[in-house]
Amino acid sequence: MIFVDTSAFYALEVEDDVNHERALEFAEELRKGRYGALVTTDYVLDETLTLLRSRHGLEAATLFYSKVARSKSLKIVWVDEELFRKAVEIFAKSKGRAWSFTDCVSFATMKLLGISYAFAFDEHFAQAGFVALPSRRKK
Repeated sequence: MIFVDTSAFYALEVEDDVNHERALEFAEELRKGRYGALVTTDYVLDETLTLLRSRHGLEAATLFYSKVARSKSLKIVWVDEELFRKAVEIFAKSKGRAWSFTDCVSFATMKLLGISYAFAFDEHFAQAGFVALPSRRKK
């Protein structure tokens, strides 16, 4: 399994995003079954919808959601009280880190499901001990 972050969804959707091409290339690997099932949370979808609407308008956001809703390969984890509490624990221990609460929900979800990999362009996943993919290119 691989967790899909807002940064990956955004890069896939926005053609002028700095990570767009890398996201498309990596998504092709995922379509071939590499890393197994795709997992995200309702919090990540909330964040992605909000980001797309604020930067690119309502139509871009609703188009993104229609793709997600049709997807047969994406499992959405809906945050319940237990997962929320685990995220609060991570959030409370994140002193010195600029992790959002949504990041902490993602980390709690990944720990709960035993997921090591994240499709993300956000360094917070590596800071939390996960492997963010695709790997950064060497300069």
